[in-house]
Amino acid sequence: MNNEDNNKKLRLQIASLRSSNKSAILETLKELRSEGDVSILPELFNLMLIQEDEEILDEIASLLNDLKDKEAAEVLAEAIANPEYELIHTSLVAACWQNGLSYGKHITTFVDVVVSGDYSTAIEAFTVIEEAVGDLKQEERAALVRSLK
Repeated sequence: MNNEDNNKKLRLQIASLRSSNKSAILETLKELRSEGDVSILPELFNLMLIQEDEEILDEIASLLNDLKDKEAAEVLAEAIANPEYELIHTSLVAACWQNGLSYGKHITTFVDVVVSGDYSTAIEAFTVIEEAVGDLKQEERAALVRSLK
């Protein structure tokens, strides 16, 4: 598929996600599992902020939990650091430890969540830190410990 086709498909997916048609949204979420691109993730985050339908929210959470594209780690970490997405931090942080991507480059984001987040989100962030600490160099670990004291 060429770039123009990809852009058209992305625009159609965004339009579907922004619609009020539940079945279209669910169908698009299923499609994103096999043909999605990380550039659509902010649309999913925005949908999580406004959507009240539990089935749609569960499907988004499941999709985020199953992400395998390494570029998705960057997008998720940026969203967690963004105060605009504070209402969905727990879901985003939970997705980070469940999808198994590497978040070592973003460990300070998760430390911030542990220090300043609510209890359940802090527990989720601590789990991400536990998984990522093995990717850190000794001096990075020492700096991390100092920041927590």
